[in-house]
Amino acid sequence: MKTIMILAGLLLATPAVKAQKQEIKKAERAVKSGYLSDASSYLERAKRIFAAADSKTRAHFYVVEAEMKLANKEMNIEQMESISNSLSQANKYDLSTSLKIRIANIKSKLQNLSARAASSEFKKKNFSSAATLYKVAYQSTQDTVHFYKAAKSHLLAKEYEEAFNAYNRLIKMGFTDAKVQYVATNIKSRKKEAFASPYKRNKAIELGTHIKPEIVRSRSKTTELLRALTTTSIQLNRTNEAVSIIDRALAKVPDDKVLLNQAFHLYRQLGDKDKLHKIMDLLIKESPNDPNLYYNLGVSSAQSNDLDKTIEFYKKALDLDPGHVNANINLSIIMMDREKAILEEMNNLGMSTADNYRYAQLKTERQNVYTEALPYLESIIELQPENLDVIKTLMNIYSNTGQNTEFALMKIKFQNLSGQ
Repeated sequence: MKTIMILAGLLLATPAVKAQKQEIKKAERAVKSGYLSDASSYLERAKRIFAAADSKTRAHFYVVEAEMKLANKEMNIEQMESISNSLSQANKYDLSTSLKIRIANIKSKLQNLSARAASSEFKKKNFSSAATLYKVAYQSTQDTVHFYKAAKSHLLAKEYEEAFNAYNRLIKMGFTDAKVQYVATNIKSRKKEAFASPYKRNKAIELGTHIKPEIVRSRSKTTELLRALTTTSIQLNRTNEAVSIIDRALAKVPDDKVLLNQAFHLYRQLGDKDKLHKIMDLLIKESPNDPNLYYNLGVSSAQSNDLDKTIEFYKKALDLDPGHVNANINLSIIMMDREKAILEEMNNLGMSTADNYRYAQLKTERQNVYTEALPYLESIIELQPENLDVIKTLMNIYSNTGQNTEFALMKIKFQNLSGQ
């Protein structure tokens, strides 16, 4: 009885399979003739009896579906993704040689469409759209350069989760994009030309059409991938992952300034002073004569409440560049901040002998503050002659230290600038 029922089922399925194949062929002809609406209707009818289809018929269905979508003149991101999905479905089933050729043709067209569109979106700074399109190009070709561009676009779009996953995947793939080119100079044009192999280049040298053979190697993108992965992990507050990634990255490229700066900010944020000081030393080793580096280290040390280091770094910045206005400003602020505590104590003293003695000490300390701050404030005025805040501070110092001539000159300057 069971056998009879199975046979009956097969007999019912056979006409359905034939009908389905006919609908797919009709759709195929309609696509070639440009009747896309008709093609869509035929495929819709074929899909209603999809359960009865064999593997080859299903593959045929999805290839025709992809061709129909590709024939649409108004192409957008969603349609490109849809074509890519149809191809992915087709590849799950048995593919004849002719279907494989057709898929390769669709992929080539899709890759060109999506890559061009992605490049256009990237130039317009529509980074999120560019990322999607580059991924479509990657899906249709498996060219990892497209996936790398997608990762970069996600990062620029500040889509950190997608960027982190993409860069992580590229590293696991072993992507470097490092290439070797066999180059020689064309005698007639005097331009360098790349050859597909060293044999072809050497042949051109022998024929006398080219000279100066050389090998040109492009730089590996491994460092860039690690930098980006570090950036995204920090942005996502994945602290443990960030530390692991940045330590691994620095083990490979210990002299990379971008990575060192990322590590510096990460370890400062984590309060890891041992690692922070090691990174400081590495940064200074890489750029020992860069005043901006010392200034930035001073700013970071100030944020970490390390006053001694802050002053040390600002002073080093000024040793290298006396005209570094921000280092002068920040040092003068540090110096003048000391006056606040002195004044507060002075105002709270009484009239006893001990209080009078302490007052005299504090007055001397205040004078020392002025003496220490004065060179930085005067340097600021040389660099920013219209800085009214600094002019007022200098007037106050000159008044309190009895420098009457300097006070009078600064007062005139202030009145001229402020209109008072």
